Amino acid sequence: MNQFEIGKKLFDKTMGLVQRSLDIRAARHQVVSGNIANVETPDYVSKDLPFQKVFEHSLEGPSVLPLKRTHPHHLPTLEEERTDFSQFIEMAPAPGVDIDQQMAKLAENNLMFQAGIQSLIKKFEALKVSVTETR
Repeated sequence: MNQFEIGKKLFDKTMGLVQRSLDIRAARHQVVSGNIANVETPDYVSKDLPFQKVFEHSLEGPSVLPLKRTHPHHLPTLEEERTDFSQFIEMAPAPGVDIDQQMAKLAENNLMFQAGIQSLIKKFEALKVSVTETR
């Protein structure tokens, strides 16, 4: 059994899904934070990155999201493939930022991010127990 096969068995599909959800949550945090930073900017149109839509789209295809290339000869790195969510950003129908709504979105996103982190911690703890357990 080679190292790739061992790693695949140790780190199951759940960890990959949690990793993807954390990537999307981090990107959403940046978008919502940008809205809050521009709360007093005239005619600023708030944006959002709908988690559910992006996550479902990432499940449909391969383990990475589709790319948005600026030139056909450019080849992106794997990290660029995983974190380009710009095609999913949605604009509000009217200009202006509701600070209360944006703060609520930020708080919800933060809680969900922390839940994802906690699930990863539990998976690693279970892995540690299974590795260190001796009988």
